[in-house]
Amino acid sequence: MKKLIMIMAVATALFSCGQKQDVAATSTEASADSLGGTFTSTDEKSQIIQNQIKAAFANDTTYKWDEIADNIAVYYPGDTIPDIKGKKAYVADFTTNGQLWDNPRFSFLRVVTLKMNNGETWTNLWGTWHVKGKFTGKELVMNVHQALKWENDKVAQEIHFYDTKFIVDEFMAMEAAKKK
Repeated sequence: MKKLIMIMAVATALFSCGQKQDVAATSTEASADSLGGTFTSTDEKSQIIQNQIKAAFANDTTYKWDEIADNIAVYYPGDTIPDIKGKKAYVADFTTNGQLWDNPRFSFLRVVTLKMNNGETWTNLWGTWHVKGKFTGKELVMNVHQALKWENDKVAQEIHFYDTKFIVDEFMAMEAAKKK
């Protein structure tokens, strides 16, 4: 029995010594990586986006939208040209979205700002969004991901990475109800 335990111990030691060890990049390597950088969820930009989400969910018409650049460009999945251009159109889109849904909420939400070594700053959000369509009555649970690029402390670009079919369906149902 002792020989068996000894053989297993030696085999384990030999096997583990032969394995490549993953090591974190040194600070020199990390700073040389233009796409490297730092990320945090406790910075001002992450908090601004959290506040924006709260205002949108509450249909807060007094929200100032100070974080949005006048020339913001918004891209939805599959598009190579902006779907929304300019702050006025951006705010109008948010207002319209507020008219589509009952009880919007996230059961899971992460908002993280990435400050990259190349000078870019992005805030990303990932979450599981729950809503009920006011016009279709459909319950929707959808995983969402958005990337927001900051320029001069304003959101200049917003990219959505999720299926917008249900949103389009709800919008079409709202338009049909207006025609009745």
